[in-house]
Amino acid sequence: MKFLALLVSFLFISNTVLTAQQAEQTDAYQYSIDLNKVQEDQLLVELIIPASISDKDLTFKFPKIIPGTYEISDYGQFVSSLKAYDKKGREFGVERIDQNTWKIAGKKIYKITYLIQDSWDAEIREAVFEPGGTNIEALKNYVLSANGCFGFFENKEKLPYVITYNRPSNFYATTSLKRIGGDFDSDIFKAQDYHELVDAPVMYCKPDTVNFKLGYGDIQISVYSPNGVVTAKDIAKKVRPMLEAQNQYLGNILPVDRYSFIIYLSPTGYQSGTIGALEHARSSLFCLVEEKAEKISKMIVDIASHEFFHMVTPLYIHSEEIHNFDFVNPKMSKHLWLYEGVIEYMAQHMQTKYGLVSDKDFLISIRDKVRNSTRFKQGISLTEMSENCLIEPYSKQYQNIYYKGAIVAMCLDLELLKLSKGKYDIQMLLRDLSGFYGQDAPFKDEELFQKIIEITGFKQLQSFFDRYIVGTDIPAYNDFVKPFGLEYFDEAAVDEVSPLGGIENGVLKKDSLERFFISQYEKLDKFGKEGIGFQQDDVILKWDGKAFTLNTASAVLFSYMGTVKAGDDLSITVLRKNDAGEEKELELNLKVTTIPINKKHVFKFTENPTEEQLRMRNRWLTRQ
Repeated sequence: MKFLALLVSFLFISNTVLTAQQAEQTDAYQYSIDLNKVQEDQLLVELIIPASISDKDLTFKFPKIIPGTYEISDYGQFVSSLKAYDKKGREFGVERIDQNTWKIAGKKIYKITYLIQDSWDAEIREAVFEPGGTNIEALKNYVLSANGCFGFFENKEKLPYVITYNRPSNFYATTSLKRIGGDFDSDIFKAQDYHELVDAPVMYCKPDTVNFKLGYGDIQISVYSPNGVVTAKDIAKKVRPMLEAQNQYLGNILPVDRYSFIIYLSPTGYQSGTIGALEHARSSLFCLVEEKAEKISKMIVDIASHEFFHMVTPLYIHSEEIHNFDFVNPKMSKHLWLYEGVIEYMAQHMQTKYGLVSDKDFLISIRDKVRNSTRFKQGISLTEMSENCLIEPYSKQYQNIYYKGAIVAMCLDLELLKLSKGKYDIQMLLRDLSGFYGQDAPFKDEELFQKIIEITGFKQLQSFFDRYIVGTDIPAYNDFVKPFGLEYFDEAAVDEVSPLGGIENGVLKKDSLERFFISQYEKLDKFGKEGIGFQQDDVILKWDGKAFTLNTASAVLFSYMGTVKAGDDLSITVLRKNDAGEEKELELNLKVTTIPINKKHVFKFTENPTEEQLRMRNRWLTRQ
């Protein structure tokens, strides 16, 4: 079978090389892919080399990592059968140096061909986060991230790129790239350099799109739902009010003229076991579960609000490390607290400020972020973790930026409001930073804090930065929230839904068949024990009607928790041993209820706030 695959690849490439018409070399990389010709989950890529690249013995590369991701992915591992030719079709010697690098021996190289593999299905040890990879479903769907499809010659990333896709005539491309040509069954796109190309993924499928105006910008939502469960119209109905609120939150001035939401919905989950999205300057690519719109709408709104805010930072306000991103030997910025922490806080804050969620729900989200932050190693500063996030032990702490980073951002917002007596906040700070910096004007990492102090005029912020961002101090939350009529409690009783019944407290383990089972019954809460009725050693097969497997569990629970409320029906299927030791399937049908729970890190509104506290609270949490 392996020999057959190699033979097919050889014939596929050789036939293309011999029959293709010669194209003239220009100043650009000229790439082409025929989406109609998929061979064993692979696509052939052809490159006509820029005329200015005439050196002998060239080095061809694929990225090790791309902006917006904070782990090594080695995209060259999905490339095979790379060959190089001159204009007469004579083949040059090619040596693969490592996963991402090829040496091509010769001069006057005209064309390169190679095969790219579907990264979503690749059998590799560490699955690549799907929104940063490629999906090849012949004549159904193609998700094409440039970093998994197109390479570059060493130190030649700044040259322009022209990409031609031949496609089924009934397929449509969703991308933020501008189309410069093509016909009824092809598209031609152009990017000014490799950075712009990687910043613009493409999804091809039968069209399901919605377009609308937001301020002066054009918004496009494109959805691929293989079973037709969700439409772009469904998503737009849920997302548009959030986008309109975000536009107002940003002062009705978007930093881009167009933006695309590219949404792929999987009915079976993903190899990485995660769901999520990856931001780009004018688009974001979502990989989520295929559920009814009402089930996933809250999740989509939460993720979309985070990704959309990335237009501001790091895509507009960013450091030199991001502006001059090194795809091969990346140097990371110190300011993930800004790029991810501030954005995550704003995504939640905007929703309560514009009435999309209640103030109570906002405080619960803050509580959960504080609690989640305590699960990571303490004593690591945000700047230290950020600068070293690609290496151990820091890489395992990266997710804390969405918890600790967001909490620190909230504290910075409150500090700005307090110092200015309600006249200046974090939204204004980002607008002012945009005035000094921009898409083509990065800041130096070491200068950012001083620039913020210069802009605001608050020298007291130096202590804040030193303690909570550069340092490792944990904020004394009451010092920040009391002026706004709130109180923080290390632990307090609350009456609310416990959606998972306590299984999130280290209750589940995997058995020899990699199924999740109840291993520590005693850690379940009242709802898990009495409401759901779990028993020791129950194997969970389905949750809310969805298969509960290693690949799907995270997505299933994330989707469920995004909409669950008291009174909802819930069905959980378990495998349970009877008295004879035989395993039998059992369906547990129940109603979700609230229970008294002792929760840690609780924020509550003060019962009798002063007039000034109410004024400051309203300034913080209500639309002005």
